[in-house]
Amino acid sequence: MNTDNLQAQRDASQIRAAHTLTYSAEKQGRLDHYLVSSFPDHSRTYLRGLIDKNHVLVNQKGVSKSGAVLKIGDTVSIEFPTAEPSHLVAHKVDFEVIDMQPDFIIINKPAGLTVHPAPSNLGDITLAHGLLHRFEELVEFNDDERPGIVHRLDRDTSGVMIVARNERGKSKIGTMFHDRLIKKTYCAVVHGHPAEREGTIDFPIGRDRVYRHKMSHRGLKERVATTFYAVRSYHENFTVIDCFPVTGRTHQIRVHCKAIGHSIFGDELYGETSKLIKRQALHAHKLAFEYDGKAFEYSVPLPDDMVRLIATSPELPAEIAE
Repeated sequence: MNTDNLQAQRDASQIRAAHTLTYSAEKQGRLDHYLVSSFPDHSRTYLRGLIDKNHVLVNQKGVSKSGAVLKIGDTVSIEFPTAEPSHLVAHKVDFEVIDMQPDFIIINKPAGLTVHPAPSNLGDITLAHGLLHRFEELVEFNDDERPGIVHRLDRDTSGVMIVARNERGKSKIGTMFHDRLIKKTYCAVVHGHPAEREGTIDFPIGRDRVYRHKMSHRGLKERVATTFYAVRSYHENFTVIDCFPVTGRTHQIRVHCKAIGHSIFGDELYGETSKLIKRQALHAHKLAFEYDGKAFEYSVPLPDDMVRLIATSPELPAEIAE
């Protein structure tokens, strides 16, 4: 076998997945913007890097600029290289530590911070890097990509998280999440006014049939998903609700809010962007659980961007739902 064939096989082995899309927007747009909207779980920096490394083709031709202009009908092909094994290096990251117990840590994750490394965010500094920087004992975990991580929040969802400090904590807390023994409360700002002040959303959730980076209540391989909600306050332009997810499906609250016709404010993936907030207005407000026979409950207040958003619209009387 000649050298070219060997190189071709080697290159092919490094490709994790390939996608081909057809640009169908009503007007011309930038290539990098299109990729970010099509693959929102990948960072802008990562996608631009794929363009620079010739992993993106437009009409089967390489492009030299991330700002290349797309026209209606253009085909965009993108290849995602296989992730190399991750060996985390401690790195300073800004996040608040709320409490420290022998087996776990409670933190307040800011919006915009990814929880752990993944093929979609290669090169990004994540919460996992910051945890290693602040808590040296986490290097003892066998998993060097997700040390102490027992659950996650979406990159642009803020709020309270629990992190294991040792293998005992990781095992026990992982089982507690599996057995639904950890009660979670989220606060969300949603479009419109739900007619009922309280309700249950129980649409099953699976992978979207067309856009595989999304989830859907009419998706593939659906799994049972249940979310309770209660209205905090009605406003002229939106409603503030508390959400209590029973299950923990990917994007569950965001998908369920969209499914009942009240998508989360600022949620580009399941609704639309907003000039009033730069991310989905979703905040993990509270965690409550029992550990080793002792009750724990932690809550963190709404972040400033959600406080400012809510302040833009006057509150309406509760009778609006009647």
